[in-house]
Parts: sequence; C-alpha cells; structure tokens
Amino acid sequence: GISFFGGNVKIPIEVMDLKTLLDVPIVERCFGNSWVSLFMTAAIFSGVNFLSIVGIASGFETENNISWSAPRELISQGVSNLAAGAVGSAPVSGSMSRSLVSRMTGASSKLACIVTALLWIYMMPYMSIMSPTPKAALSAVIVSAVVKNIVMPKKILQLKGNDFFVGVVTAVTTALTSPTIGFGVGVIVYAIVNMLVGGNKAK
Repeated sequence: GISFFGGNVKIPIEVMDLKTLLDVPIVERCFGNSWVSLFMTAAIFSGVNFLSIVGIASGFETENNISWSAPRELISQGVSNLAAGAVGSAPVSGSMSRSLVSRMTGASSKLACIVTALLWIYMMPYMSIMSPTPKAALSAVIVSAVVKNIVMPKKILQLKGNDFFVGVVTAVTTALTSPTIGFGVGVIVYAIVNMLVGGNKAK
C-alpha cells in the first residue's frame, strides 16, 4: 500500500509499474485487437463524461450558487484517470445520481469528498458485506435523488426552438438506452438540424 505521515496513515492500494500496465492485453481482450476502436471508445467516454460534469456543475451553480470552472474539472478528471490507470482501476467519471445523493445528504464540501474517498478505499476489504444488498434498495437511493429532475427537467424546458428538439431527443434516447448512445444520437441530431437550418437560411 501507500503510507503517509511516517506510516501513520496507510492506504491499502498498490501502484502498478509501467511495464506491467503496458503488458495488460486490453486491446486484444476488449476491442477486437483494434486500437482505432479503443481510441473511439475512449473519446466517446470522455465526451459523455464531460457533459455529465457540465450538467452536474451547472446545476449546482444555479441552485446552490457553487461556482465551477471547466479547465479545473478537465484537469481533475484527467489526473483522476491517470491515477486510475496507475492502479488498474476502471476510468473515473462524473455521476449525476451520486452527486445529487451527496447534495441531498448535505455532503457537498471538499472535506466530505476527501472523507468519502478515504472511506471507499478503507472499506474495500469489506465490500463482500455490501454485495448481498438488494439492487432495488440501491436503485431507490439513486431514484430518490434524480426523480425530481426527470419529472420536471428544468434545463430542457428552458431551451427554445431547435435546441429544445435536440434536447428532448437526446434525453429520451438516453433514458431508453444508455448515456453513450444518447450522446451519439444527440450529436447526430444536432448536426442534422444545423445542416437543415443552415441550408434553409442560405436559400
């Protein structure tokens, strides 16, 4: 593990050395031996992740007067993903549901973030206790945090004209499929609408 303050604070994680990290056959296992597929998937994930962060941060700014910075968020997500790669973790991303749960419980300070991260790390040996938790119970916590924004999506209702159409299509597609597919469909619909509107204006 990693130790701080002369060994008084120990974090039970192991950092992979670069050679071991590069020897993992990720491309062969998950992307059909295609580096192009790997980079496309990573690019889409990055786009969806940043949009998620924008949604979370802008919502907090509007409702709680908490300012945010796009460069700061990009840097923090980039550093987090580098750290995730160093320890063999899954990519790090923003989560609207988890952020809303944190706000709902009042855990929205910087100290709360640090405590939450340390608790996750220290609780890893005991995660088997949480495994039997019914999925319905876990889903209920998330639904209780997001149901208000789903029933009354203020951000989408504030949009006008073509933006409203693109927003509704993206939201419905995301709800029925997945964030990745919703993001892709939203980009395609936005491009088509812009082409059609631009063509009509040119005429």
